[in-house]
Amino acid sequence: MNKLVNIGVNVFRGILFSILNFLVVILGVKFYGKNDWGTLINIIIWVSLIVFVLNWGNKDYLIRKFSQEPSKIYNAFYSNLFSRSLLIFISLVFLFFFPIAIALTSILLVILTHFYNSFESLIIFKQKFKEQLIAEAIGFCIILTGIIGLKNYNLEQFIELYCLSFLVKSIYLFVALGLWKEKVTFTISISQFKSSLPFFILGLSGMINSKIDLYLVNTFLPSGKISDYQLLTSAFLMLQSLSIFIVAPLNKTIYRSNQKIIDNLKILFKKFAIPIVSIGSVCIWLVLEKWVKLGLGLEIYLIGLLASLPAFYNVIPILNLYKKNHEKKVLISNIITAIINTILSLLLLEKFGILGVLISVCISQWLYLIIIKRYEISTS
Repeated sequence: MNKLVNIGVNVFRGILFSILNFLVVILGVKFYGKNDWGTLINIIIWVSLIVFVLNWGNKDYLIRKFSQEPSKIYNAFYSNLFSRSLLIFISLVFLFFFPIAIALTSILLVILTHFYNSFESLIIFKQKFKEQLIAEAIGFCIILTGIIGLKNYNLEQFIELYCLSFLVKSIYLFVALGLWKEKVTFTISISQFKSSLPFFILGLSGMINSKIDLYLVNTFLPSGKISDYQLLTSAFLMLQSLSIFIVAPLNKTIYRSNQKIIDNLKILFKKFAIPIVSIGSVCIWLVLEKWVKLGLGLEIYLIGLLASLPAFYNVIPILNLYKKNHEKKVLISNIITAIINTILSLLLLEKFGILGVLISVCISQWLYLIIIKRYEISTS
C-alpha cells in the first residue's frame, strides 16, 4: 500500500510541474499569439540548454555524495554549486545573437535558473517535496499574474518576469531548506567536474536524444511554428514522462529483484501502456484543438501517440541495464538514436515541417527501443 502511495505522490509531483509549464505556454499563446510568444520560447529553449550544461550532472552525483558522507552535506552542496558556477561565462554567448538588453536579461535568467535548479539534490535527499510544490506554485502565480496583467507583449519584460519568478522561488527554497542556518563554504573543486562527468554525459546524450528536434525547429522554423511545436512536444513529453514517474518508486525494488520479477514488471507496463497513451493522446488533442485551436492535422496526434508508446516499453529494460552496470550501452543507444533523429529531422523538416520532425521522432524512438531491448537480451 505504501508503495502505491509513493508512486501516486511521485507521479503527481512530476506531472504537476509539467502541467504548470504547459499551462504557461497555452495562456501565453492565447493572450499574445503564437508569433510573439514564440520569441520568448526561443529564449527559454536556449536558456534551458545552457543551464543544463551548468548543472553538469550535479543531482545524481550529489545524492550519491550525500549518502556516502551525510555529515558533509552542505560542504558538498556549496562546493559543487560554486564550482559549477565557473561555467556561467558560457551564457555570454547571448551577447552575440540578441540585442544587448535581451542578452543581459537572458544571462540573468540563466544565473537565477542555475541557482534554483541546484536545490534539486537537497530536495530529493531530504524529501522536501512539499516545499518544492509550494515554490513551483509561487512561480506559476507570478508568471500567470504577468501574463494577465501586462497589456502589451514585450519580450524583455517577460524575460524579467521569469527572472522574478526564479528569484522568489530560490529565496523561498533557501529559507524552507534551512540553508540560512548553515555555514556557506566557498570552496572551489575542479575535481568535481571529473567526478560528475559520467552523470553529465549520460544526461547530455539523453537530452540530445529527446530534444534535438525541438532545437532544430527552434532554429529553422518561424516563431509561430515554434509555439505550435513547443505546445505539442510539451504535451506528449508530459505523457511519456508518466512512465518514469510511475517506475521511480520501484527503482530500489528493481535493483534488488531477480529477472523473473523484472519480466513481470515489463509485462505489467505493456498492459497499461496502450490505454494510458491512447487516453492521454485524446486529451492532448481535445486541449490543443478544441481549446487552444492550433489547427494541426489529426495525423500529427496519431504520430505523437505512436512516438509516446516506446517510453513505456523501454523504461524497465533501461533500469535493468543500469542494474547490471551497463550504463555505457544506454549511452551508446542515446548517441546512435540522436544522430539518426538529427539526420532524419533535417531531411524531413524543410519539406514536411512539424509533421516531418514528428515522423523522425517516432522512428527514432522505436529504433531506440529496439536497440535497448537487444542490449538487454545480450546481457542476460
